[in-house]
Amino acid sequence: MSLQYTWRNKMTDQYNDNDCNASLKNELISTLPTQGMSRAKTILPFLPFSRTTLHEWSSDGRFPASIRLSPTMVAWRNSDVLEWLNSHDTSSNDVQENGCE
Repeated sequence: MSLQYTWRNKMTDQYNDNDCNASLKNELISTLPTQGMSRAKTILPFLPFSRTTLHEWSSDGRFPASIRLSPTMVAWRNSDVLEWLNSHDTSSNDVQENGCE
């Protein structure tokens, strides 16, 4: 499964399927180890929103704050991103079950 395959598509395809959800969590953990930092390009496939929203939510506190690495580069602590993902319900009523790939 490609990392470019978006989080929303993964959740739509895997809604309420325990084996698939375990696979998604394993991919997320292998992509985002609990230690270290990741840039937007790495975490966006697992988020249900765009780059613009990521930066907006990071500045207003709805998502973990980014850390400025240089004047033009920011990153997020992987542990903060994983904690945020685990604390938010990934299922929604408007998502249709399509089965597992």
